[in-house]
Amino acid sequence: MTSVPEGDITEVLKALNHDIRREIIRILHVNNNLVSYSEFLNSLNLPASSNVAYHLSLLGKAHLIGKDLEGRYSLTKLGRRAALMLDLVVESKGSPFSDIYLGFSRLNPLELILGAWWIFFFILGLTLLQWHILLSIFFLLLSLSSILLFIYRTKTLWTLLLINNFIWIFFAPNNREILISIALTNALAIIFLFPEPALFDIAVLNQVIGIILLLSSIFLSFLYFYISNDKKLPLFLKKEERRRV
Repeated sequence: MTSVPEGDITEVLKALNHDIRREIIRILHVNNNLVSYSEFLNSLNLPASSNVAYHLSLLGKAHLIGKDLEGRYSLTKLGRRAALMLDLVVESKGSPFSDIYLGFSRLNPLELILGAWWIFFFILGLTLLQWHILLSIFFLLLSLSSILLFIYRTKTLWTLLLINNFIWIFFAPNNREILISIALTNALAIIFLFPEPALFDIAVLNQVIGIILLLSSIFLSFLYFYISNDKKLPLFLKKEERRRV
């Protein structure tokens, strides 16, 4: 995710601190195309004393809108993000997008990790049905409890549509890259540990690769939990970060 310089953030917040300027952002967002000055006057239905040009100028200085050679206005990339923020905070109370976004912001790191593991627990539980019924029930219940916990904590049934395909990860509040890595590593571990038929002729090779992937996923889970709680990288990762700089 791209960051906004501190000075720009101040300008953005200042630019959005007015009803007319927020309405201009909304109009551009809804129309999703270029809007001329005269069209703004008609849409806003404001007297000439409202000084629309001044508001457009402030939005331009905050890099929220741009202007082409023909004098028509459109949202910049930063402006589209601001429009989505306004839509979430002001316009979309009770909408699915708002419910999902706010719901996932309530989840703590451990709950997010469980969300990335639930499919692995489910497949493991089904597989163990043939050998150990109690362990199978344990992992199936763990999988089901992860889903129910997500629904309870996010307080929206829209979670059911997202948790099955890991789209929910993009609504996670931070460190999404590690969560995606955990989910992908778990999926690969499932393919190698429970293949039907085996991916390679040597079954042992499947098991070794699957165990390595599983251990990698466990390591990534601890790493995600550590970073999300302490807000800092382990020392060996900091050294790698310095080398890159």
